[in-house]
Amino acid sequence: MDQSFIETIAKDYKERVKRMFLFEPLQELGRKNRTDQNGKEVDMKSLGLFTLLFFFEMKLMREKKSGVTELIQFLHKFTHGTYELDDKQMDEIARIIIASFRPGTGKKRTHSFFNWETHQEDQLDFSYIKATEFDVKTNRQYYTLDDDGLELVFATKEYFQEFQLSIHQLMLRKLLEKGEFVGALRQINEMRMDVETIHERMVKLEHEIKRSIVSIETQKRFMEVIEDRNFRLGLENEEFQELQQFVSDTRNNYYYQPNPEKEKEAYELLLQIEKELSVVHSQHRELLNQSFILKKNALEAAEESLYYIGVDTFNFDQDIVSRIISTPLPLESMKGVLAPFLRVEKKETWSLLSIFAPQSWSEEDQSSNNTVFAQIDEDEAQEKYANLKRKLYGEMMNDLLELFEGQVEWTLSEWVTDLQNRQHPWLQNRSFYDFLILCHQRSPIFQENEREEEESALHLLDDALELLHHRKLVIEDLPEIIKVNDRFEIQNMHFHLWDTI
Repeated sequence: MDQSFIETIAKDYKERVKRMFLFEPLQELGRKNRTDQNGKEVDMKSLGLFTLLFFFEMKLMREKKSGVTELIQFLHKFTHGTYELDDKQMDEIARIIIASFRPGTGKKRTHSFFNWETHQEDQLDFSYIKATEFDVKTNRQYYTLDDDGLELVFATKEYFQEFQLSIHQLMLRKLLEKGEFVGALRQINEMRMDVETIHERMVKLEHEIKRSIVSIETQKRFMEVIEDRNFRLGLENEEFQELQQFVSDTRNNYYYQPNPEKEKEAYELLLQIEKELSVVHSQHRELLNQSFILKKNALEAAEESLYYIGVDTFNFDQDIVSRIISTPLPLESMKGVLAPFLRVEKKETWSLLSIFAPQSWSEEDQSSNNTVFAQIDEDEAQEKYANLKRKLYGEMMNDLLELFEGQVEWTLSEWVTDLQNRQHPWLQNRSFYDFLILCHQRSPIFQENEREEEESALHLLDDALELLHHRKLVIEDLPEIIKVNDRFEIQNMHFHLWDTI
């Protein structure tokens, strides 16, 4: 047989094996024997698939807190009337299913095989379910579908993942033509997930490019992948534009119906479809821009890699010195050899455009002196303002400590009520609220023994801190909002005074 025929048979062998191993967790679940209370055998393989579909639905609804407890509740309702399972049995089944898709070690599932395309041992890694958040208070772990889990869900619908978004676009158009607007909204949610999956794959591709480009051949391979991605994104973008126009035309047709009340529900659904589709299209356009940037990054990464490879393999003595000494070269050739190692020529010239620049009629020493005087004036004004603020904040802290003398805990609302009874002008002054916010940001506040003089001189709370006298003031947020007057509102705070001695 022809050698090319053999190579054609073995081409993309790794991808084919990946498709075979993709269903391995379901096969393992099918071999696990579990029975309900009536001795009826439980179909573990189907429950494994329904588990993936459960997490898929949670991802569609953007529900991030889905764990074993939520899965058990789902399986209880789903198998009600089919199996008689108590809570302990269902908990065991749910944990077996989770462990099949995500081993207890947290590592990916791996499969080793002999790659007939490369004639070498190879390995495949699978990640179906990944951990997201962990609730420390309830000691619960939450999960979501990973790339291979999504691919397995999509594989049960018999179409390739690369064309997920395009197929969903076609299905959306069909649903809109049939008037099935509720199904169309669900289809848009799946399209949003497709866009998120494409984004994740592009991020991985970007990292792979930066890590793996070491030659022109590798760069060409990545460029082909990026070009293919750009071509597909361009087609999908055109389809998005046509879909938006189609939805807009359909909505207008419903708006001008002779009986608008009858079509009110359909019109509202179309408005929601138009809004959701616009959001997904906007995210997709960002992917298109990201893909063009990725193409530029691939070129830059290749140039940098080749540059550093050249630097590492370059030998100055052998490539330059021996070339000049061993071979008599004419002067013109010597210039060509040495030119890359010489500095770029620099020459100062006077630009004719400088005549249009602003002209100064004062002497240089006068202009410099004016600048210094202006700087000094600004510093003096700033220091004067800082001194006034420090003094005012010291008065506010003194009022606070005198009012609640002998107490260790109080709230801001109590202080505000006392100031309102006294009709104090602080409540109408923005500085009062700046003082509270500044104290809250620095909480806990206390007088420090050693601080740099420059920092101490410019710090606005210096006078206030001196009044604490070896005490520490802790300020924490409270949920309610205090409406002080028509102009100012502030969140209530809890004050706690500690003795540090």
